[in-house]
Amino acid sequence: MALSARMLALIQKIEAADAEHLAGLREDVKKEAAARANVVERKRASLRVARAAAAHARTKKEKPKPVR
Repeated sequence: MALSARMLALIQKIEAADAEHLAGLREDVKKEAAARANVVERKRASLRVARAAAAHARTKKEKPKPVR
């Protein structure tokens, strides 16, 4: 079946719009993934600091103060 020039132009226009839309969606997904990875890394860093502080507290227990 032969397609007219107008029909081919319309199909190409729709395909170009679809490609642009999908590229935008892919870019949004990449940005969201990067943001999630950043949040996870900050949580891990915070957890490392908390664990280090807890380990330090365990090794350096305060001596009880004398009662007067």
